[in-house]
Amino acid sequence: SDAGKKVSVKEVVFDSAVSDIQWLGANQKTVLVQTSKGRLYRSKSGGDEWKDITDELKVDIPGGTATPITVDHLIKSPTDPNIVLVAGTARSHFISVNAGSTWRRVRQRSKI
Repeated sequence: SDAGKKVSVKEVVFDSAVSDIQWLGANQKTVLVQTSKGRLYRSKSGGDEWKDITDELKVDIPGGTATPITVDHLIKSPTDPNIVLVAGTARSHFISVNAGSTWRRVRQRSKI
């Protein structure tokens, strides 16, 4: 009997349409959403609460200010649900090994 099951639905508004969504972590409760405008949102609660984390992915320009990236692609590891790569504009790429909790820049000259 399905009488004991309840479903909760919440409306979430992002800056633009969703272009990609990835479920991360061993329990699949962490969610990354990429929007069509290149913003990146993260939820640690399976989609109940969201945070725009795009500004956490910044490229330091020598002698200038750190500029946020525009996300082009999300690439989740097929072997580890905690590893995800964010490919951004102008070779600004970042990788996380802990389901998006922290990020480090990937220095790659060629196209990913």
